[in-house]
Amino acid sequence: MTRAFLSWCVFFLATSHHLPVTGADIPTDMALIPPGEFTMGTPEGSDGFPDERPERRVFLSGYFLDRFEVTNEAYAAFVQATGHRAPANATQAATLWTNNRPIPGIEHHPIVNVSWEDADDYCRWSGKRLPTEAEWEKAARGTDGRRYPWGNEWDFSRANSASYWAQRTIAFQSGADWDAFWVSGEGARLAKEKGIQGEVLTMPVDSFPHAVSPYGLFGMAGNASEWVQDWYDPNYYQNAPLTDPTGPIQGAIKAMRGGSWLKPATSLRTSDRDWGTMDSRPSGTGFRCAKDAY
Repeated sequence: MTRAFLSWCVFFLATSHHLPVTGADIPTDMALIPPGEFTMGTPEGSDGFPDERPERRVFLSGYFLDRFEVTNEAYAAFVQATGHRAPANATQAATLWTNNRPIPGIEHHPIVNVSWEDADDYCRWSGKRLPTEAEWEKAARGTDGRRYPWGNEWDFSRANSASYWAQRTIAFQSGADWDAFWVSGEGARLAKEKGIQGEVLTMPVDSFPHAVSPYGLFGMAGNASEWVQDWYDPNYYQNAPLTDPTGPIQGAIKAMRGGSWLKPATSLRTSDRDWGTMDSRPSGTGFRCAKDAY
């Protein structure tokens, strides 16, 4: 009798610790990513990069994630309410704000030219936080291990990237290839002709509705790369926890995910990892926020 009672207690505690989330509980413009396992990384012998290996099954608790990247309009409310510094880029033409406001016409584009610290401050101000790398990847690829948010086949018409603007698949094998496209070649011409202030090629955050992730999230590939919570370590996956990993305890650079309007096709894979220094403010990097579901 005692053993049966104890077994019942263990079962009760394990199953009743969290109440189920209903539709009414989901915050506006966020999606619920339910608890469970997903495939993270890429397997040996694939075309993934070494920092994506090994592939493994990871369990995550439930959480919410913004359906859209944070917009210039939303970030302006934060700047005006707190006096936080406005987004800026080292290249003046790539700075898209004046007098603490975004220039007209880009209110619904993703915020860019923000550092990891800026992104972290905004999420905290809004009562949220930055997602972990694992949370970001699960939200992008779902539980079926897909390569892109929309499926397994590459399609340059489904995301804002270098390939979208060139209307063909772009692959950079070196920094020289990058320069040949974006500094002195076709990309530079496209940015000058079609970009914001002749520099930046972001698009509204609700673009590409046919390319949302399995959870209905927009822009999980391209447009703006996204800061996440974790410190970046190329070897972290080798010994990372298999339950709710939060990244290395310390580090020198922060992780980014998703690729951007500047990136080649391979950078838009759901497993691709990128990084930046905490104080860098690139014209291709923004963020979205997460929130615990329980």
